[in-house]
Amino acid sequence: MKTYWDEQYSKVSRLWGLKPKETLVQYKNLVLEHGKVLDLGIGEGRNALYFAGQGFTVEGVDLSPKAIERCRTAAEEAGLSILTLKEDLRNYQIEEDSYSLIILSNILNFFNKEEISEIIQSAKEGLVDQGLIYINAFDISDPGYEKSKEEYEEVSPNTFYRPKSDSFIHFFTKSELERYFSGYKTIKASQIYSLDMGHGEPHYHGMIELLLQKNEEKQE
Repeated sequence: MKTYWDEQYSKVSRLWGLKPKETLVQYKNLVLEHGKVLDLGIGEGRNALYFAGQGFTVEGVDLSPKAIERCRTAAEEAGLSILTLKEDLRNYQIEEDSYSLIILSNILNFFNKEEISEIIQSAKEGLVDQGLIYINAFDISDPGYEKSKEEYEEVSPNTFYRPKSDSFIHFFTKSELERYFSGYKTIKASQIYSLDMGHGEPHYHGMIELLLQKNEEKQE
């Protein structure tokens, strides 16, 4: 997986661009003041850089040394401080009750169902009360879903094994993702199908986007 992602980053100068996700900008004021932000799958740092620029304490984790290097360089050039760690999310221990916002943008698809459940559970435990969790992920309307059905073994519903990179790819349904967050307040929930012109040749993606708020009273 590390080699695969380093190869993807090496193909382009910016794999994800530097603009933060619009939803995170739109609802920035809901993030608790003086709270910490954790970006899981930080990539080149587009979301982390935004929150660091807004005065938040920001930490980020990514498997790819190339991504971490680019994020650190961008932070230094902007005069910002971001703690970046090169870690596999399957092994990373999130500190409990510590973060006002946890970001999982374009990352959850690349694990199998068991790993996804464990990462989400760990993220939920890492949130403080009234903390936010943001998820952006491919859904089953994404063209990659049909392509994966043709090319790869389906090892569980909507999860495919990719032997060349020794990795998985999973395509979500909206109800599937929402089931992980019973008792959470929905700030935003949407599905879109749109043309991506941000990297490589223009191509389409089907995406689910969720922004949810932890409410300990409703979970008791």
